[in-house]
This record gives sequence, structure tokens and C-alpha cells, in this order.
Amino acid sequence: MSYPLPTDTRGEIPVGPLVLVRADPFGLTRRLREYGRPVTLLVRPRTVALPVPPSGKAHHLEGPASDNAPAGTVTFHTLREYVLGDDLRHVHWRSSARTGTLMVRQFIDASLPTTTVLLDTRGLTEPAVDAAASAAVAAARAGFPVRVVTGDGPLPDTKTDAETVLDRLALVRPGTSGVTEALRTARGGGSLVLVTADPSEAGRIAGARRRFDRVICVYVGPGPAPAGPPGVTVVPITSLDELPAAWSSR
Repeated sequence: MSYPLPTDTRGEIPVGPLVLVRADPFGLTRRLREYGRPVTLLVRPRTVALPVPPSGKAHHLEGPASDNAPAGTVTFHTLREYVLGDDLRHVHWRSSARTGTLMVRQFIDASLPTTTVLLDTRGLTEPAVDAAASAAVAAARAGFPVRVVTGDGPLPDTKTDAETVLDRLALVRPGTSGVTEALRTARGGGSLVLVTADPSEAGRIAGARRRFDRVICVYVGPGPAPAGPPGVTVVPITSLDELPAAWSSR
């Protein structure tokens, strides 16, 4: 016997408890029994594999050589469980004693270009969230810093953790704030990927070209794709399945 779960909708989905119903053939009596406790299922966005957005810097295209950045450029990122081969000098003994699990400090190279993904949540559609997740996860899984921002502000704790990126984007909801202010205050450097259904936004990000090495606009709106200003690559899609081919052809 199988019990389908409602995973077609992104976000937090309440599941359970399981209710079994027993009834007599004549429908005169019925018995209900609950099994288990209610839980919350987090349905993440869909993603497709994409190459890391090039920033004009060779090491951004090739990716970091290891999980540990070169000496002199490292910055502490997070704590994680020890895995075989980790440098024992990075063990965080206080956290290890508190949790009962060997924990190590994870460092990232602060000099690596960042991929900033700016998601326009006005008129939000699932392909838009999926496209933003795909671009952010591509950079995160390659070991590069990632910032995910909406008109309401940055999503916390995205950095280089692809799993956290997906968890945060699973909860994004339609908003009323545009991305103009978020774009103005976004820290420059690396690549900027704007995902929007508003054709006018492709023109507004032209000013950001001076602050980023590469600017990409993923347009998921209806109608023909807007013409991007000089220095802005426009990637038009109507569904997530179109993104890999459109992304690679630009």
C-alpha cells in the first residue's frame, strides 16, 4: 500500500498523522485510528544543472582547487562534522565536546568572486524560483560564495551551502517590493543573475554593469524577451526545462 504525498507544491506541507478507517460492509459502524505524529514536509524548488556563471576571472570558471582556501585569503564560514581527511588543526574542540560529535571549522576563500542571484518576487512563478535556485546551486556546489536576494532583502545563510539555498528558496512567497533598491545596495563583484517576469527590469540593471563582472537577466515573463542593454545577457525561458540550453547558448 502506498500513500502519495503532496509534493507538487513548493513550501512547507503538513503531513500526517496517518488515519486508518475500518467499517463494516453495511456502513453501520466505523472505527478511526491515527498512527504517527504530524510532521512538516519541506518541498524544495526544482533545479537543473548549469555551468557556473563566468565572471571574467579564470579561477571563477575553473572552481576552487579544494575546500580549503589558500593561506592569507581564508575566512571562517561555518562548523560541520568531521570527515576522513580533514585537517585536525581545524577541529573545534568546544563544539565537539558539547555535541558529542567531532566538529571542524570550514573556511572559504574570501577573494573568490561571488554569484549574486536577485529574484524578483512580484508576480512570482514557480519557474522563476526554480531558475533562481538552479543558478545559485550551480555556484554553491562549485564552492563559490553565493548571495540570494529578493526585493524584501537577502535570504540568510546562503553563502556556499547549496542545501541551505534550497531550503530558503522553498519558503519564498510573492512580494510587492521591486528589486530596484536591492539592486542598488547589492555588493558588487563576480556575477549578477536577475530572475524576473518584468521586461523593464532588464533595462534597469544596466547601471549595475559597472559593479559586476557579468550580468545575466533570466526572463520568465510572457511575450517576447526584452532586448538587453549592452553588457547584459538576457536568457528568455518559459519553463525550467528550457534553462540549460538557453543558458549555455548565451
